Amino acid sequence: MSAGSTYERLLGESQSGGLESADGGGAPSPPDPERLITQLSDEISRLEEHLGADADPEARNLLIQGAQDALQEVADQGADARLDMEDVARLEAVVHSDGTRPVLFVEDDFFDVTAPAAANWAASLSRIQPELRTVCRAVGRVNDPQSLLGYQGTAWAIDDGVVVTNYHVLEAISTHPSRPDGSFGGELKPGVAVDFGAEVGGGPADRVFRIRRVLGVGRAGAPECAHPTVPRVNFDGLDLAVLELEPVRGRPFPTPVQVARGDDAATQGALASRGRSVYVVGFPGSAASTTPDVFAELFAGVVGVKRLTPGVLTEGRGEVDRDERSWIISHDASTLGGSSGSLVVDLEAEGRKVLGLHFAGVPDRVNWAHGLEGATPELAAVIPGW
Repeated sequence: MSAGSTYERLLGESQSGGLESADGGGAPSPPDPERLITQLSDEISRLEEHLGADADPEARNLLIQGAQDALQEVADQGADARLDMEDVARLEAVVHSDGTRPVLFVEDDFFDVTAPAAANWAASLSRIQPELRTVCRAVGRVNDPQSLLGYQGTAWAIDDGVVVTNYHVLEAISTHPSRPDGSFGGELKPGVAVDFGAEVGGGPADRVFRIRRVLGVGRAGAPECAHPTVPRVNFDGLDLAVLELEPVRGRPFPTPVQVARGDDAATQGALASRGRSVYVVGFPGSAASTTPDVFAELFAGVVGVKRLTPGVLTEGRGEVDRDERSWIISHDASTLGGSSGSLVVDLEAEGRKVLGLHFAGVPDRVNWAHGLEGATPELAAVIPGW
């Protein structure tokens, strides 16, 4: 496969050391493999110190050597570089460490602002610290005791005791799932729950709530509207499920997040626009990942922990090809399998409104989310008083 967006990030943003710019400033210079590998090695060493654990030596050597080879291929061949999926994963690790699109571990409902990889984003994220903490507390891991890794995706609090996730995550935690006429048919597996802790080092243990029932699901897309190249993706459908949680005496539910609405007179449903800075919070790295989770390869203990990844919207509502309902947006924040159900949050203005529900992507190409301004009527129909 070609180097794709990873190549563009390395040659464009990482060379300039900043975020997106409207003017590319001419042809980008080739990446400096030595400098980028040094940054990657330094980031691994910092994580070893921070996590109090040594990276697997064999995995570390494979990552460094693989990244060196992939970077040299990009430096020599440019956009014509040919890379396999492991090469792309190694380049993504470089991007994560050089500050372009970092993957930041959530700890105590925030992140380590001193991490070198966070440098380009630390000021913007710190500016909204109270709002960001509220968002991080509202994001939970969908636990499934019967699954290989013990979880299936991400959910987040949209109302008191009510969470939103993807329909395909609900399918994974159910038996005989179906959604005839927009209603849910099937039964939840025993023991499925949402864990709003699940941070590096364990996080708070008193934030787990069992899933009580399904309040509603998004409509299935018309079969003829199925994406021609990406399995199980249909922009005519709404990959969404709303779940009610079981209360626990003495344990408050997380504060719900604010959601951008299509009927907001102030924004007129146009907040999720191209180029807007965003951040994604969720639990990347499930067994369904098509791109390897390099951090999990190095540190076994980081599988299924909460992470924050900043980026920008690459397409706003109405701009995504084949989206006739104008309820799809795309973003370039780093994601993996397991990120399904993550929220995409506005980083500008108040920095706290949820713009989208991440549901799918093509590795190193595009990440798709349902723009919730476009899905406001569907949400209002299943959430009492919303």
